[in-house]
Amino acid sequence: MLEELQRVVETLAHRLGRAVAVDDLDFRLLAYSAHFGEGDEWRARVILSREAPPEALAWLRRQRLGRMTGPVRLPADKELGILPRVVVPVVYQNMRFGYLWLIDAEGSLSDEQLALASAAAVDAGAICFRERVVSQLRTAQEGELVRDLFSDDEQARGIASARLVESGLFAPRGDVTVVVARPIAGGADGVDEDDRIALQAALDTVSTRLGDRGSLRLVRPDHAVLVIASATLRRSPETPDALRTTSLDRLGGRSAKWRDVHVATGSAARRLDDAVTSYTQALDALRVAEVVPSFAPLVAHETLGIYALLAAQPFDQLGTYGVHPSARQLLEADRDLFTTAEVYLDRAGDARSTAAELGLHRASVYHRVRRIEDVTGLDLSDGQHRLLLHLGIKVSRLLGLV
Repeated sequence: MLEELQRVVETLAHRLGRAVAVDDLDFRLLAYSAHFGEGDEWRARVILSREAPPEALAWLRRQRLGRMTGPVRLPADKELGILPRVVVPVVYQNMRFGYLWLIDAEGSLSDEQLALASAAAVDAGAICFRERVVSQLRTAQEGELVRDLFSDDEQARGIASARLVESGLFAPRGDVTVVVARPIAGGADGVDEDDRIALQAALDTVSTRLGDRGSLRLVRPDHAVLVIASATLRRSPETPDALRTTSLDRLGGRSAKWRDVHVATGSAARRLDDAVTSYTQALDALRVAEVVPSFAPLVAHETLGIYALLAAQPFDQLGTYGVHPSARQLLEADRDLFTTAEVYLDRAGDARSTAAELGLHRASVYHRVRRIEDVTGLDLSDGQHRLLLHLGIKVSRLLGLV
């Protein structure tokens, strides 16, 4: 698309003998010609940064360009370094895609030249329209294949993986990793269609930064999925955080509806058709982050420790078999004892680090350990007893009993 737009811009520039540029609806530069005649500070800054500076954006929004139906002359603004311009809407099939710009410092553009500019804007609109149609078809095809990539059917996963590569939707580069983003509701409302559109826009934004064929995207009923090469994630470790912040922005920030967006990363899968394992791990990590706040909002499966094993089990079975009576006894007897036991066992029975964590004297820790043994009937010098209590405590947290 950009190559075709560039040809339209350069052809018009040579016919009119002046600089031409095309922006999208957010005033991001898509194509621009070589320099002809007088230029200004705005043009130079836009070419360098590929988008209008903030003060120029505010000026543009005051011009109400969304209402224009044909060429419009805009005045100069000396403070912003803007010369007089003509802007033509880039429209095709009644769909607006952006703006075509011409510097006209002398106000010398004739009606015939404006007609040429309008015709070029239509050509640019047709190019953008075709690109949108192709992009929508590509997104639909990609979504269908990524759904199959996460199928329970091994054969379906293999076929989807092959088609994603053969159709040029994804370039295999070794291991792949799945990143999942889920909005966390502030109330009872769930993810609706508008929210899913917002999540798709966030995925598209982040995916663009990863380069052509560098990622795969899918929006499911309550979360967004990004499949990327593990090597790409290592080069761009900020990707999970970028997906979170972009999703929050697209969803309207921390509104009354959404408290946050949690983003989880699975472990690397050796092949694309094994991505379902990384996806499942990311979902498990989200489950943990929702009930153990210390892991939120960005969580990697490999950092879960024992929770990785527990989260892989059906929660109903964990509730039935996973909470050892000793953990329940501590919860019922004294929650401070429960917390002490957890910290003490997390630190492999090190009384000094436990005391530092809890702000206690070491003698107080020893006293509490004896009380824990009295309540539970366990001997915390016995490795098997410590393991039973430790697992019971972690399952309790995972089930939200604490």
